[in-house]
Amino acid sequence: MKDVFISYDNYGDDVLVIEFDKTIQNILNSFTTILPTCCKYVLFIELSEGNMEMQIDYVTYKVEKNSLIFIMPAHITQLKNISSDLKGRILAISETYAESLSYLKQQHSNIFFYMQIKKKPLTLFDSQDYRYLFSSFDFACNKIRQHTHIFYNDVINSSLKLFFLELSNLYLSKQKQYIPPTWSRKEEHFIDFLTILKENCKNQRNVKFYAEKLCITTQYLSSILKEQSGKSARQWIQDALIIEAKEMLKMPSVNVKQVSYKLNFPDQSTFGKFFKKNAGISPLTFRIS
Repeated sequence: MKDVFISYDNYGDDVLVIEFDKTIQNILNSFTTILPTCCKYVLFIELSEGNMEMQIDYVTYKVEKNSLIFIMPAHITQLKNISSDLKGRILAISETYAESLSYLKQQHSNIFFYMQIKKKPLTLFDSQDYRYLFSSFDFACNKIRQHTHIFYNDVINSSLKLFFLELSNLYLSKQKQYIPPTWSRKEEHFIDFLTILKENCKNQRNVKFYAEKLCITTQYLSSILKEQSGKSARQWIQDALIIEAKEMLKMPSVNVKQVSYKLNFPDQSTFGKFFKKNAGISPLTFRIS
């Protein structure tokens, strides 16, 4: 892989930091072989030198210094023109890990943030905002490389939360400066689904329940979610359950059996099989890791 990028480091299968140069074309073309195929990733791309043109969902954006490009799994991307002095970094975070961070709880402001970035994947910051944001970006990238840190897991989690908080602060603090976005009917359904899912995922796993709440068919709901996020309704429900389960498993006062009960699984064994299938490890292993 040395011919594909300058260097990379990782936090398990959940987070990668990749330094690239003009060979980024090879990076994105080879990304499915670099990253585990069972996971989907959100990508943050920042440039330290040079510029490039990137097509996202068939719209061309010019990426340069002091800008950040945010790519979700549902985006269709293609690189076009790349300057010969191009250098930068990619921070790649698995979708499920990103959703477990506090900033992605489906509260109203965070749904706005999600949809705002989806509609506007490229942001050019002024120099002061850029310094604030990328000091936290640098901090997170550096901590990912400190594998011998005694509190490595906690440090990674905290540093990424800090980065996301700085990023969402820059977006949300400028809401009044933006023209309020006009959501399509499908986007409204998507936003409403996320709200209903957060409130009911512990008790309701049937896609029909969420479709009926939205007064649409299950097929139409799944097609909307696929189009807006790249994930089906069933995937969204499973991922929401895994996030809730991970939070509970880290609580010292709650054991695995109690977690399975609180999430309305028929028994601990069924919950264990579900968790291992979707998280890759057993609930007990996750709890003590």
